Amino acid sequence: MKVNFTGSVHYANGDPISNVAVRIFDKDASGKGDDDLTVTAGLSDENGRFSITYEPLRYLDFHSIHMPTDSDQSADLLADERSLRMPDLGDIYLPYLMFNFTINGVSQEYGASLGVFQTEFLLPVNPVVEFLPSRDGFKFANRFSGYFLPYSTPAFLSSRKISSTYGLCGGMCAAVYDYRLACRAVPSVVDVPKQGTRLQRYLFRRQIDSLGGLGQQAVKVAQWTTLPDDSLVGTMRRTADEFNQVRQKLEQGNLVILTLIYEYAASLKELSRRIFSNHQVLAWAQKEDDEDIILIRIYDPNLPGRDDVVIRSEPLALGEVTTSSGSENVRGLKSTEMVGAEFYKVVRGFFEMPYSPVKPPKGL
Repeated sequence: MKVNFTGSVHYANGDPISNVAVRIFDKDASGKGDDDLTVTAGLSDENGRFSITYEPLRYLDFHSIHMPTDSDQSADLLADERSLRMPDLGDIYLPYLMFNFTINGVSQEYGASLGVFQTEFLLPVNPVVEFLPSRDGFKFANRFSGYFLPYSTPAFLSSRKISSTYGLCGGMCAAVYDYRLACRAVPSVVDVPKQGTRLQRYLFRRQIDSLGGLGQQAVKVAQWTTLPDDSLVGTMRRTADEFNQVRQKLEQGNLVILTLIYEYAASLKELSRRIFSNHQVLAWAQKEDDEDIILIRIYDPNLPGRDDVVIRSEPLALGEVTTSSGSENVRGLKSTEMVGAEFYKVVRGFFEMPYSPVKPPKGL
């Protein structure tokens, strides 16, 4: 029995994506090849719509049971044993869609479960956008008056030990990406939004979003802040591992929110003070030279209007580890933040923060 299925495929921000090839497979047990159920493959149009024909019963695997012949039969008959094909009753029907597409010249694929009543699918990539901090970034610096709370501050927090200013760097990075994907210009205000204004509330919400569900990314920031720099498990080694994913996304034309680890804390007491001195920026391009020096161009909310802010990373040998196949050299990335040709800050390490597009509020 053949089944026709019609759906639509979109970028992560909801925009339709065309020329995506679509097939349907059945997930098999580990070690087995997945079954291709596709009869007629789909191809998305300018509205992201596609139609595909598939045959569900193709999912079923079979066992061959050999039936022995009588011992007194001829050798020819023995060589031609009968066999019986029986369905594999342990083969469970687990259909999924496979999307093949090209973004910014890079071929990719993405699988999504074929759920009941689901016809719309989001790919984990955003449309390619051009970005320039002086044009697309906020005009004000990341220095908000008040306290890091969405509402008015309780009187008991009026203490000299609590700073009366705070930052929303992650929220500002997410917001400028939101505006760029929505093809809208950021608000032209040059003064830092006051506590409780619509823009401040939007940036605060996007700051919370950047920390991930239940603030798990804040835990990661804390962990990295307590790590050494140049050990085999330190921030430089971990940064080198993280950079592979960051580079891939930048090459696809996506922007990437990065956490920069500026600080080191040797105790819980130090951590409670220094964790908030780390920072978030928006990476928008990268290149590598012949000496393997990496330059990541960033929008830094602390430095509005600057197009010449970069993270400069150079490979560093950290030692060797022994594996089952022999010894292996371990490398890390030693990084600094530069403004133009001038040193700005040491970056002990960096990693990607989560980003999911949100439509900016109307009227801002």
